[in-house]
Amino acid sequence: MTAKQHYVEAIVWIWLPHSTAPVVAGKLTMEGNSLVFNYGRSCLARDHAIAIYDTELPLQPGLLLIPDGLSMPGCIRDAAPAAWGRLVIINKTLGRNGKNSAADNADLGE
Repeated sequence: MTAKQHYVEAIVWIWLPHSTAPVVAGKLTMEGNSLVFNYGRSCLARDHAIAIYDTELPLQPGLLLIPDGLSMPGCIRDAAPAAWGRLVIINKTLGRNGKNSAADNADLGE
């Protein structure tokens, strides 16, 4: 079983303007082979709520589909761990290291 089979959703946090702490923006959920996003009601109800990236994830209720050709919103993917960070995650969660980790990097999934 690979890591991508274990995790089917992730909570996304955001720092809003004039805030002193991050708040939950919404949730990423696996739909088939893609990750889709839904803003949380509490985020949408805030006075200073902003879109994470208006082009891909406009500030609106409901499930937000991603642009064609992407497996997840690009603005979220930009915040995900790069190759080195993925190796660290593999080492910590799967107990692998060195050359064995590189082969598993592709199996980690988003």
